[in-house]
Amino acid sequence: MNQELIDQIRKIVERVLEEQASTTTQIADEKRLLAIFGATQLELDEPLQQLHACTQDGWKITIILSDLATKVINTEPIHAIFGKENVLRENTLTNIATFVDTYQQIVLPVFSHPMAAKLALRLVDTPCTYLVFEALSKGKTVIAVTDALNQNGSSAKINAIEVEYVNVLSELGVQWVPMMQIAESIKNRTDDSPTSLDRPLISATTILNLDTNVQELVHAKQAIITPLAREHAKKRGIKLIPKS
Repeated sequence: MNQELIDQIRKIVERVLEEQASTTTQIADEKRLLAIFGATQLELDEPLQQLHACTQDGWKITIILSDLATKVINTEPIHAIFGKENVLRENTLTNIATFVDTYQQIVLPVFSHPMAAKLALRLVDTPCTYLVFEALSKGKTVIAVTDALNQNGSSAKINAIEVEYVNVLSELGVQWVPMMQIAESIKNRTDDSPTSLDRPLISATTILNLDTNVQELVHAKQAIITPLAREHAKKRGIKLIPKS
């Protein structure tokens, strides 16, 4: 191979690498959010308003509907707010792994019983559960809304199972927020204000998954903070503040 051909190949490779670096930087600079809707009987007005507030704040949101969600919820309001081109169905997804790398945060606006159970038991057998589990394993932000898990009428046995789900998923790094605070929680992850968590357990994983610029963590008064979590918080200089 002569030197001229080698130089041409090198220039082509350099150009491709520059284009890839430029694309990666552009994606990193954009505020990208992936919202996954599971099946639910809850009204969607509030979560959709919360997500719409994020779009007004500059977030680019992609919606994924689980296969079961497409069968039980009315998708017209979702299409009307975010556009059909930004609403994907689970059974049509391809190249799923790229979603985890593209989006800064994943939000589960109506965290359903089936998805909570599958994730807690590590039954990652659908594209949606795979996306969430992979995001958690890579330290991505996963925000889940607990309202669907706290509906009235559940038996004591079901409630006990739900508490166990919450504890397991908290250890995995899921951050719990009320439906009314979806937009606020997303915003708190990208500014310098104190990070606030309402989850019942603050574990070492919780601390490790916080952004590097977090200096204060406001937590529920009754939250259990593990000794290892306190140790990691101390090492990182994070002040643990009970919510007043």
